[in-house]
Amino acid sequence: MVAAGGIAGSLARWLLSLLIPTPHDGFPWATLITNYVGSILLAIVIVIVTHHEAPRWWWRPLFGTGFCGGFTTYSAFALQVDQLINDGRVAIALTYVVASLVGGFAITALVLVQFRRRYLAWNA
Repeated sequence: MVAAGGIAGSLARWLLSLLIPTPHDGFPWATLITNYVGSILLAIVIVIVTHHEAPRWWWRPLFGTGFCGGFTTYSAFALQVDQLINDGRVAIALTYVVASLVGGFAITALVLVQFRRRYLAWNA
């Protein structure tokens, strides 16, 4: 399940990187957007797995660990930060780090709260 989800997530990330290419001297929008979308998806998976009456054993490994793990990318984030710093673009690197970490946590928290509220109302 993890491998199948990981393959699908990695392919989805690659396709998104084709849709939003990052020029050599540009801001790494594709990775930032990918990680934001991954935060949203993981929050939804968490709510469904923890609140569904009969969660399937394969949901978390397929969607949480597999797809979201293959889709999001800490390695690209770290490499891009390093490259920005090496290129002397420290302010952009710091902006990227803050946007990634604070934004990712904020998005996850917001989606967890909002989706949980709606999901529980839908299934009441």
